[in-house]
Amino acid sequence: MMKNKLRSLLLVSGFVLLAQNIQAQANRALWDNLSIEVQYGMNAALSPKEGITTSDYNGFKFFQAGINYHIDDVWGVRGTFASSNFQHKDLDDSGVKYGKLTLEATYNILTAVNGIMQPFDVTAHAGFGLGSGKSESLKGTDMVGVAQIGIMPKYNISNQFAVFLDGTFVNHFSQDFGFNGSGIKQGSASYFNAGLGVQYRFKK
Repeated sequence: MMKNKLRSLLLVSGFVLLAQNIQAQANRALWDNLSIEVQYGMNAALSPKEGITTSDYNGFKFFQAGINYHIDDVWGVRGTFASSNFQHKDLDDSGVKYGKLTLEATYNILTAVNGIMQPFDVTAHAGFGLGSGKSESLKGTDMVGVAQIGIMPKYNISNQFAVFLDGTFVNHFSQDFGFNGSGIKQGSASYFNAGLGVQYRFKK
């Protein structure tokens, strides 16, 4: 009887240790494939141009933070939060600020071509999301759909750290505010973000 209990205890303990080891390896694999990033840069207003000079609203008021899941050395999935503040260079009450959440697919072009990761790579990214805007002159929140596409030259300093430039074309659907914060008839808007950033990968 004691032998049976001891055998059962050892068997259960073995299963528990095995399950813990599998879970630890799964968690390690997940973390190994994750990276985080931050970037700062400029907004360039493109459209609409109703009653404004778009260049008056360009400036270094763009921030983005994101997390990446690297499926393999070529493909990945990227989730980001970005803030783009379009403020008139001379008028405090003329502008609009948009925040957006986007989910994108990423593709490392040079790694795909060469078949191996290199210190320098170029990542293409594209995806969709949701955004909300606050006007400097009108009340309410402007909810929009987001589609974007971009290109990101990246230099890998080490297996964990990389620096990059990121240029992204963004299009908003169902947008009610113009870059000056007033209402627009067009119902959509487009702009360009350019940022300088750093990426940290958890893989040791």
